[in-house]
Amino acid sequence: MISRVEWTLALQGLWRQKVRSLLTLVGIAVGAMGLAFSVALSLGLRAFIEREFQGRAEFWRVLVHVDPTEGDVAAAPAEVVTIRGQVAAERRQRLQEALAERYFTRHPRRGERMLTPQRLAELATLPDVEAVQAYRTVEAQVRLPESENIAVGTLVSGPLEELQPRLLSGRLPHPGQPEVVVSELVLYDLGRGNDTDLEQLVGKEVTVRLGRIRQSPPLALARALTGRLVGDELTYLQLEAMERLAQQLPHRLDAFELSPAERRAVQALLAPASSAATPSLDAAVTIQQRWRICGVVRLLTREEKKRRTPLDNWELARADLFVSSALGEAVLRELPWIREGDVGTALLRVRPRGDVLGVVQAVEARQLRTISAAKWFASAQREVALIATGLNLFALLALAVAAVGIANTLVTSVLERTREMGILHAVGATPGQLQRLVLLEGGLLGLGGSLVGLLLAWLLMWPAEAWLHAKVAQLAIEEKLLTESLFVTPWWLWPATGLFALAWTLLAAWFPARRASRLDPVRALRYE
Repeated sequence: MISRVEWTLALQGLWRQKVRSLLTLVGIAVGAMGLAFSVALSLGLRAFIEREFQGRAEFWRVLVHVDPTEGDVAAAPAEVVTIRGQVAAERRQRLQEALAERYFTRHPRRGERMLTPQRLAELATLPDVEAVQAYRTVEAQVRLPESENIAVGTLVSGPLEELQPRLLSGRLPHPGQPEVVVSELVLYDLGRGNDTDLEQLVGKEVTVRLGRIRQSPPLALARALTGRLVGDELTYLQLEAMERLAQQLPHRLDAFELSPAERRAVQALLAPASSAATPSLDAAVTIQQRWRICGVVRLLTREEKKRRTPLDNWELARADLFVSSALGEAVLRELPWIREGDVGTALLRVRPRGDVLGVVQAVEARQLRTISAAKWFASAQREVALIATGLNLFALLALAVAAVGIANTLVTSVLERTREMGILHAVGATPGQLQRLVLLEGGLLGLGGSLVGLLLAWLLMWPAEAWLHAKVAQLAIEEKLLTESLFVTPWWLWPATGLFALAWTLLAAWFPARRASRLDPVRALRYE
């Protein structure tokens, strides 16, 4: 128990050197302020990273796609990658990789390298995976029975719930029903772009042709004859005429002024491909369906397109026609390149608060590639941890400087009060009481400095919060921040920081206190 006399002597000792004591107290206050400020900011930055990543829907999505086979020499046909002539080994390898890459660009790989239904089902069983979304896309040509206009676009089959907010009229298709949702651009291309048409065309039948429409012989011939890209501006009558020309042209070469060599060259060009190295693109294979329009969706605005991320469903953003998964599975399997049921990309939806990084690692362990925010999140966490460590080290350095000031103040005080200490010892003060007296002076400095420092830290956070938040919001540009404060001040921050600063100052006062307790009373009384 510290007596009233000890409290009085400690206060008198500090007051006697009030300028030195004030400067020491300021040093402790600065150190405590820096420590509380840096800890609150480091906690806030960690919370900021977690909230900005995990608070957005796209964080819980993982885009999965197959490992590309471009440049895979072993997978390409031998006749494609066979190098003719005398070529050095290193140059031969470069040429083979380039030939294989060109081959797979023109003839995408199918089969086990794609996302088969079995692989998709396997991905759906991963821990924390709530759903697997896979879309099939194919080119489509649309025509109203009573119109000569046609529209060429992309048809998508798959989960369509995200289209609900974009509906202008009608509804989404029922599973398995011969129904299609069209975009307002399709109606405009069909010559039915009036506002009244949005409601009037719901329930109407359209003729839809599916396949490699833009690569089909009629459009290819039209591009060759006109020297420009054509498609959407062609009428149905022009398209039918181009189709007949494409069918008749290989058999009417005699009607053109060609030399025998030129005629043979053109015949070889128009002959069906039979080599395994140049398989048919199946451009002539199409299927035709009659579906009812059940809904019309609006196009995305420029602002909506800017806000989209690589983890949003690009198929729903770019497509023009939409059918249910069941209808797409039943109809699109008639196309040769979709018959295997493979898709190139899939979107995994992870359970909120689930282990996104674990899902990514599990997917990549299956030789698949991923795009997700998990790796960016881990990288941001590491950077924030480094910044927080640096801030805390600077604060501790300030406290260390303050501790040196405390030790210097108290050592000087002990030296200046040597005779006084000798008198106290002579009248009955024990070494322990002298040591406690010096520690009490250091504790008073530490307590006062830490309280002032905590108050300054709390006051500094207000303008710092406004400035930092404005800077971060400026860097985010159009992205709306989910975080309101960049400082986190849990209840334990203030007492923990104050106690740490107090303990640090008591540790700094220990050496001067021990020195005071070891003074020889006789020599102390003779000290001038």
